[in-house]
Amino acid sequence: MKQTQTRAYEVRASDKPLIVEGTAIVFDKPAKIGGYTEFISRSALDGVSLDNITLLVNHNGAGIPLARSPKTLTLTVTDTGLEMRAELPDTEQGRSVYEAVRRGDLSEMSFAFDIGAQDYNEQKRECTITKIAAVYEISIVNRAAYPQTTVQARAGKGENTMNNFNPIENAVLNAAQTTADTHAAPEYRSAFYKKLLGKELTDTEARAFDTAKAEKRSDSFNTLSNSAAVIPTQTLNEIVKQARNTNGLYNEVRLFHVPSNLSVPVGTPTDAASWHTEGAAVDRTKVTTTAVTFIGLELIKVLSMSAAARRMEIAAFESYMTQELRSAIADAIGVAIVSGTGTGQPTGILSGITWTKTNSLSVTALSADKLLEAVAMLPAGYAGGAKFAMSTATLFGQVYPLKDGEGKYLFTDPTAGGVHRLFGFEIVIDDNIPAGTVLFGNFRYYGVNIPEGIAVEVSRESGFTSGLIDFRALCIADGKPIVPGAFVKIEVAAA
Repeated sequence: MKQTQTRAYEVRASDKPLIVEGTAIVFDKPAKIGGYTEFISRSALDGVSLDNITLLVNHNGAGIPLARSPKTLTLTVTDTGLEMRAELPDTEQGRSVYEAVRRGDLSEMSFAFDIGAQDYNEQKRECTITKIAAVYEISIVNRAAYPQTTVQARAGKGENTMNNFNPIENAVLNAAQTTADTHAAPEYRSAFYKKLLGKELTDTEARAFDTAKAEKRSDSFNTLSNSAAVIPTQTLNEIVKQARNTNGLYNEVRLFHVPSNLSVPVGTPTDAASWHTEGAAVDRTKVTTTAVTFIGLELIKVLSMSAAARRMEIAAFESYMTQELRSAIADAIGVAIVSGTGTGQPTGILSGITWTKTNSLSVTALSADKLLEAVAMLPAGYAGGAKFAMSTATLFGQVYPLKDGEGKYLFTDPTAGGVHRLFGFEIVIDDNIPAGTVLFGNFRYYGVNIPEGIAVEVSRESGFTSGLIDFRALCIADGKPIVPGAFVKIEVAAA
């Protein structure tokens, strides 16, 4: 009996390592701690030792650790926080935690630490931790103080835990619903960056790279050469994640990963289910949904680096590439969501919706009554999840200064919970929106589609005289309002 258990352990261990990855600490993100909103500064971990830190579950220090740095737990400080990668033990606890993370039952992280220094802003009720003295453990938790933390199970053989989306509900599909992704293999990831840097590949990396290239996914891109390679899945997910964590409407809209020119049905509030009496026959009904079709539009970014980039470490180069492409995608798509013309670029909310007296107001000056009138214009069903969106200039120059008849400010507690709110609705700050324009609506009814990820190719010819290497990144994307009726506009006419 004992011998049989040993053999079963060996099969499990060799068949699928129990790898989890995530972000245990996030920088510059708000968390409600007591009566204060807490932030952790980007420099808080500078000089802090990351050795001998344990990985636990729900801070249970009495149990056996799941991993310990640096042997089975790798910790890396990035611009966004503390990233972790751990190999869990093939024990009942390790397998249970891995399965809970894979299913999404556990999806957040926390950490135990000593504070070295902190700054208080009593007026704003904010506390910023500027220095962490020591980190003792990180934990996978049921509910985190910082909900922006994440943890995911890495795919084993025959599995895929990348973010695959159901295009109708924008839900992540589980491993049983997806197929293996060659671009998610760690060997392909290292081969991809070595290729860009002109470094020699190992035999394993070369096989992984050739296997991924055999899919001909890069053929979907209009590339300049036949050397283009699609960016690794982990890097792409990080780029999209960072882009969606930036301020603005890009973090609010619905993201699709569907083939171009495919008509996708999207449910609306009128498609609600009906109550059923037990035993009664169910009538078939033809549900009418809104269909959206995305076309393929090219988004290009050229990055020029010194030829000395060949001496960069793979991790450093990946971090650079991630940051640059995140900025390029977020900036370009962020502008297009608001004012894209629809010609050679996505269709924006302002330009893609027919604005009439039924869905827009033109005023000479903002007032609380006019803002409430705009709220009332939104059709029934779309108010749930609706938000205001405006520029910083409009928010602080025209909305917050509003006063009542006695000269008192109407919005005396504008940042309840660390989030700007107006009549109970959250405010999204997006400086791509023109000053004096306020949008109100459910921004989940605007869609952005990125069907193939990002292809990258390298050219060492253009910088022959300057010693530069050009990296050309190409992304196929599109965006448009899915349900125009889900939006209302109020605009202050120019004096």
